[in-house]
Amino acid sequence: MKTSESKGHRVKHEMREGKTNAQARKTKKYNEKSDETSHVDLAPMVDIALLLLMFFMVTTSFNKPNVFLMGLPKESANSKPVPVNPNFVMTVQIAKSGNVYIQRGLEGPNNLPKRVALDQIEKYVQQIREQVLNDPENKTKSEVVTVVKIHKESLYEAMIDALDEVFRGGVQKWATSEMKPEEMAKIDELDKSAGGAQSQ
Repeated sequence: MKTSESKGHRVKHEMREGKTNAQARKTKKYNEKSDETSHVDLAPMVDIALLLLMFFMVTTSFNKPNVFLMGLPKESANSKPVPVNPNFVMTVQIAKSGNVYIQRGLEGPNNLPKRVALDQIEKYVQQIREQVLNDPENKTKSEVVTVVKIHKESLYEAMIDALDEVFRGGVQKWATSEMKPEEMAKIDELDKSAGGAQSQ
């Protein structure tokens, strides 16, 4: 009763202030609506979020891991190991420090691995390839066979950087081989005598 009486008094008060009866009633209705609690329905937003989530899950392409693609020959019952002239073999060794040592042929007192700077590997590999192709013993003009040996404590980035430069040199036949403990000891000693700083 009090509320209705107060609203009636408000209408009369507004009419006294010069407002028309219609204006006073509109003001009364606005005041009644403003008293109601307002809220936003979030149910449609949930549907839209789920649809967007499904869309991105279906259309997104995941990054593929970067790997070396190696074409390996298939084994057969009649396959036999093919002898390779040691002079046609190039050995690439990556030390623990990341330095790269390259040699052609078998290691000996007069044929030690030579330390090659990273930016000189491509040129040095091309020189060895030309020597092998122009070797009088290489009558079939076969490509140099590259053997890559990596120290077990060497960084992965050092291996990738070195192999990139070797492949830029035009290497076509290559294989990785385990670096034995005695070979690691030799390359560590050679690296210390050469200064041990990583080649740039």
